[in-house]
Amino acid sequence: MKKIGIAFEGGGLKGGYHVGAYYAFLKCHVKVKGVVGTSIGAFNACAIACGNFEKLYSLWENLEPGNVLGFSTLYSSFFNGESSKINVIKGFNQTIFHILKSRGIDTKNMKELAKTVISEEELKKSKMDFGLVTVKFRKLQPIYLEKSDIKEGKLIDSILASCSLPIFKLEPIIDNSIYLDGGFYDNCPTIILAKKNYDLVYEIRIKGIGRNRKNKYKNTKVITIKPSRNLCRVLELNKKNITNNILMGYYDTIKILKKYDGYKYVFKKVSANFINLITRKLSDRQVKRLMVFFKAKTKKEALIKAVEYVLENEKVNYFNVYNFYMQVKFIKKLSKETNFIYKYINMLSII
Repeated sequence: MKKIGIAFEGGGLKGGYHVGAYYAFLKCHVKVKGVVGTSIGAFNACAIACGNFEKLYSLWENLEPGNVLGFSTLYSSFFNGESSKINVIKGFNQTIFHILKSRGIDTKNMKELAKTVISEEELKKSKMDFGLVTVKFRKLQPIYLEKSDIKEGKLIDSILASCSLPIFKLEPIIDNSIYLDGGFYDNCPTIILAKKNYDLVYEIRIKGIGRNRKNKYKNTKVITIKPSRNLCRVLELNKKNITNNILMGYYDTIKILKKYDGYKYVFKKVSANFINLITRKLSDRQVKRLMVFFKAKTKKEALIKAVEYVLENEKVNYFNVYNFYMQVKFIKKLSKETNFIYKYINMLSII
């Protein structure tokens, strides 16, 4: 049996994407032996290794990011449509004053949140491997930590050390030293699992800011799963955007695990023969035009992107697994002949 692991990339409040991605692994019955991460990736990985995925999922679904970061209610509520522009200015001033007074964003609320999903006792009992990376500030020394390396009573402190962006209040922790976010050295620590001879590691990327290091262990296959569209900001305050990240993570991962097709959307497998069949009325010139327009390497890629272009234009929900044939039928019922993409799709041969 293959030894499969997951490495979660750092990226602040984009990290809800990890949770949706891991849910897809569960739904596809993929047995994961180990999870590692940097920054928010370390937080999510540890909760999963502790056996608290359901609690973690609920935490992200109900997250109040402004409260966690200690931002003014007036400021954070504006981003959820609950406050006026005048109030947001007041809230912004209050938030900045509080951050300056604290010499950075206080991590007290983050620590309390971590206690709801992370437990040293549960991690010790767990059969899953776990690891993270942080950076010791004084010498800018990278520190990789696995379960056995973490000192007793210092698990949550180790997680916070991996999350320590310079915007946070940097205080001595673990061994009375100051640590920086692990992304300053390795924002997706696949190497921890590769060193343990994992056969396959899925990297869950969230386009976080940090250094990316190449996997030098050739015996470990790496598959990268990344967002199909833009994620939210690192310090996101809009709850809906965070929820959308979770859904995107799920569908992007389902697409990889089940080998479905699509770029921004997810389609059940589309065969090359089917593409040839339905495009038989398109001339070579028309196919070439689609390929150039979408910067596609194949006819299949061009046609899928053309269908996605229309679905996006018609504001069709991203979060579903679609039948490609049925979506072509749907588009052929639309009447936007002036747009050449609609026109070409209308020329496709379907029953």
